[in-house]
Parts: sequence; structure tokens; C-alpha cells
Amino acid sequence: MKMDQTVTKDDCCTPSETGDDNYDLIVVGAGSAGFSASITAAEAGKRVALVGDGTIGGTCVNVGCVPSKAMIRAAEAVHGGASAARFPGISPCEHAVDWPTVVKGTADLVEEMRHKKYIDLLPAYENVTYIEEGPARLVDGGVAVAGRVISAPRVLIATGSRPHMPNIDGIE
Repeated sequence: MKMDQTVTKDDCCTPSETGDDNYDLIVVGAGSAGFSASITAAEAGKRVALVGDGTIGGTCVNVGCVPSKAMIRAAEAVHGGASAARFPGISPCEHAVDWPTVVKGTADLVEEMRHKKYIDLLPAYENVTYIEEGPARLVDGGVAVAGRVISAPRVLIATGSRPHMPNIDGIE
């Protein structure tokens, strides 16, 4: 599975055997918070619909924390080697950085983490149905996803956030 591919329920999950669209909990968002909530509820015996839209695992594992920290650590290693001459008795070695290989290694790490922490983990929780069919919308009676409405007495929104800069003169 490549970094930009979307994982579907067929890749990691067993669809609801009953075909019943009524759950104890609907979790919208398949990142770390959504997974944690889904697993916690499933361990308490609740039937959970986990609704994802995009790459399973969310921002942190796919494009945020994990890849950025891997690249930062690689850059630190290069910088440390290049600045070794500031210490008596240490000569910097010639270094050639193969950035395409560093980037591929980062992508491989992301894929490994996505599998270990999400894709490979989810099938162990039979009470969790992963629904990855597009964006979710709150509607009367539940949550609409791909033309159908699923329902639960509780809905948890775990979609993360992004900043918004208001249009105010001088805010720059």
C-alpha cells in the first residue's frame, strides 16, 4: 500500500455481518483519537461505526508527526556530521546525502506505522465497523455517509482541526 492510497474496509475490516446501520457509537474520524475512542468503546462491548474519509490513520502518522520528525532527524544527522570539525580531533567526513532514499525511507516508515497502528490492529475489534466511503454529514436521525444514514445514540467527532486566519486588516 502506497502512502497516497486510501485503505478501505475490505483492506482491514469485516463489514457488519448484520447489515444493521444502528450502532452504540459513531466515531467520525479515523485518526489516532477516533481509533482510540472506537477501541475503548469496543472493549466495553459497544458496537461502533468508525467513519473515515481519506487515508486511514489521519494526519499524524501520514503527513504530520511521523514523517516530519523522521525528516528532521535525518537533517540533524547531516548537520551533525557537517559540523564535526568544531571539535578538536574530529574531522568531518565527506558526506553525500541521497535525499530520494531518505524520502523513500520516510515513506516506508509511514506505511509501516500505518499498518502496525491502524490497518493490522482494527480487525481484532469485531465490534468496530470501518466505513470509508466518503465524508460524513450530521443529519436528522444520524450520520449520512455515501447515501446511507447510520445511527447511534452518541456521535463523536474526531476529525482534527486546521487553523483559520480571519480577514482582519493588519493581522499579518
